Amino acid sequence: PSSWTMSVSAARAMFEGGSASPGGGSAGGARSKSGDGPALYSVLKLDDTTKRPMPISCFAMNQDGSMVAFSPNNNEVHIAEVKEGAFNVLHVLSEHDQKVTFVDWAPKTNRILTCSEDRNAYVWDFSDTWKPTLVLLRINRAATYAKWSNNETKFAVASGQKCVAICYYEEESNWWVSKLVEGFESTVLTVSWHASDIAFAAGSSDGTVRLFTAAVKGVDSKPSQIFGPDVSFKKMGTEICVIQTNAWVQDMAFSPSSEVLAYATHDSSVHFLSVPSGAAPSQEGVQSVRCSGLPHRRVLFLAEDTLVAGGHDNNPTLYCLRGGKWAEGKKLDSGTSVKKESSASSSARSAAFKKFEMSSSQGIDDKNPEADAVLTTVHQNAISGLGTCAAWKEGGRSSKVVSVGLDGRLCSWPVPSLEEAMAGLSIGAQV
Repeated sequence: PSSWTMSVSAARAMFEGGSASPGGGSAGGARSKSGDGPALYSVLKLDDTTKRPMPISCFAMNQDGSMVAFSPNNNEVHIAEVKEGAFNVLHVLSEHDQKVTFVDWAPKTNRILTCSEDRNAYVWDFSDTWKPTLVLLRINRAATYAKWSNNETKFAVASGQKCVAICYYEEESNWWVSKLVEGFESTVLTVSWHASDIAFAAGSSDGTVRLFTAAVKGVDSKPSQIFGPDVSFKKMGTEICVIQTNAWVQDMAFSPSSEVLAYATHDSSVHFLSVPSGAAPSQEGVQSVRCSGLPHRRVLFLAEDTLVAGGHDNNPTLYCLRGGKWAEGKKLDSGTSVKKESSASSSARSAAFKKFEMSSSQGIDDKNPEADAVLTTVHQNAISGLGTCAAWKEGGRSSKVVSVGLDGRLCSWPVPSLEEAMAGLSIGAQV
């Protein structure tokens, strides 16, 4: 494992040169030499044929961050143990027939939830090995997103069937059954649970965010009227409100208190919806912030007043609450560490081949005199996942966050203090 830690220049020379990974190709790693960048990045999986990093389409972490589950953009989920920044793959879950679209790890029960384009979802329990239990989704289109409820007694699965399946365990039959919540006009791309677990939010490519009731008889206790007397919880799937976004909703997350729902849209904006107690949310309660760069694909609350988002900019970005207004704050990757090391790797491959690859894989114009330069961010492709764990939280605030990307890299980022995150923060970017 110690051989998997190397300099940035050595790591890039190895991967760009097409050589095998030390450690058999299952994992590799590199430490950033600059204090401005992440403390660590690792390549999780190399292609067996090309020996190049495989894109990571989704990932999740266990309660203490000692293990990760990730999918290398195929039908498999790899369970890896983390030791001193190195990754050792212990199990490979291959029950799915098509690409795994999402994985979620329940911190209390230690169950893993996976869903796939094969229209199935599985709940994995560990006893010597990981054993799957099939979920009866009753959908005829791909499952796109899956999320455990906070109490981990049920979960939601979004799908291309314009619906969300609310799933719970039926002990008599020893399987997970579902009830469908409909009302969307296009594919549902993301879901998030309210802290009460009797309501959830969902975002769709129809340009809407919708809140629904989700109390299941026999699973949940009698629900309270958290949204006022006008919202009935007698029937699961009752629509609470509809928020128009005018763009695809890529991801969403409730704040720890569930007083704010944040969601990222494909028009390079992040929106913050106020969810007051005793009343249904409304369009007037939305604050929208225009991103300084490309659209985000994932959002994650690090504290009640701090959100991290990542996506096509390849750079995790903080959004902070100040004076009752949300605004874009600090980017976690300054870009200095990779920039300093770029010259050391220029001889790894010919300039002609590098220009061709940059043009074909990243859309960089080969007529540009700087076309042979690498991206200055540690992530060399879009961020596809963000995560933190309970062990990294102190005083309701996470001290570290992890990101994975389509470049196959997992990066660990220290979270700055609120004062540092707000340095240079401008509210003028609101729309």
